Amino acid sequence: MRGLTGDLPTMPLKDLVVYLGNRRATGSLKVERGEVRKQWVLRDGQVICASSNQHREYFGQFLITMGHLTEAQLEKAFSTQAQTRVFLGKVLVMTGVVPEATARSTLSHKFREMMLDAFHWREGEFTFEASDTAPEIAGLDIEVDLMDIHREGEFRETAWEAIRAVFPSGAVRLSVDERKLPERKPGSMDERIVQLIQDGLSIDGLARALHATDFFLYQRLYALYRLDAVKVSDEAPVPVTSAVVEVEKPEDTGVIGSESSSDEVLQAAQLFLDAGNVRDGEALARRAHEMSPTPRSAALVKAAQEKLLAELRRELMDATKVPALQVSPAHLKTLQLTAPERYLLSRVDGRRDIAAIVHVSPLQELEALKFFHGFVDMGLVKLTAR
Repeated sequence: MRGLTGDLPTMPLKDLVVYLGNRRATGSLKVERGEVRKQWVLRDGQVICASSNQHREYFGQFLITMGHLTEAQLEKAFSTQAQTRVFLGKVLVMTGVVPEATARSTLSHKFREMMLDAFHWREGEFTFEASDTAPEIAGLDIEVDLMDIHREGEFRETAWEAIRAVFPSGAVRLSVDERKLPERKPGSMDERIVQLIQDGLSIDGLARALHATDFFLYQRLYALYRLDAVKVSDEAPVPVTSAVVEVEKPEDTGVIGSESSSDEVLQAAQLFLDAGNVRDGEALARRAHEMSPTPRSAALVKAAQEKLLAELRRELMDATKVPALQVSPAHLKTLQLTAPERYLLSRVDGRRDIAAIVHVSPLQELEALKFFHGFVDMGLVKLTAR
């Protein structure tokens, strides 16, 4: 069959999946929405390989979410992988950390979840490059039928309606009635969910801490809700913005990006970048793109983020230094932090460097490094010699 290119508003991914599945297509399917990119390799209508630039959709993150792997084990496996150049799944199986059957079922789960998540995209582009033969995959041999994924997607549309009627957003906090909880084993998913709820985390916070995809977590919360064990708390939702990394705005009403046009903001962003002020330049480029998305603004955002990522890597990813908390855990609880900030700060143990923490986190590298830069600026974290 011939290749295809289009946009998701015109042809949603779920319809494209039916088209390719019915034709037992072979080739490469790519979807993009903003900075998010996903790709699946197909052979005769079966997904045999998948990749994403979203950290929570990495294979290791799925293993952590499902309780098959710890962050420490993943960190060690990454080190072995860097030395051997062997796929992560094979490293974990060969070293006996994860049974092969578990690795296979989790990889199949990853293929499905990546695609089902994109079923809900209302914007973005897709490209399907047809091929006569699929490439040989050096990792574990897995096949997931496109039509099975589509059927699961139809089931989830109904499930999401029920879930959203109970949990309207990820910002809400929850409460637990332990008397109505089912029996749970120490270290189980339910045990971790209960503890995190009691710690005051929002649903988004739970997802970060558990490395969980949305449906995986919401489905379990809904099951606990049906038992009257979990409900939405009367406590105020978690604020969207962060008090830690948000830059204070001067009172001058002429702040760039407030009343300016998108073209003016874009020009200011370019000036900041040209002058070497990468942080402000990147922030303004994103602001301009949010105001009026264009190929020009998208290109500037990408260039600015590449520069900022390189700068933050040089500044923060020094292997001779490790982050150390400068405030007590009790004081941290009083701060108005976002879920990602609480997650990252909970991983600061005075032993691991920032690169190690970021590598196993479910956050994008640039996003995590921005948070760490904010922690250092606000005096919450200090980089100390090993």
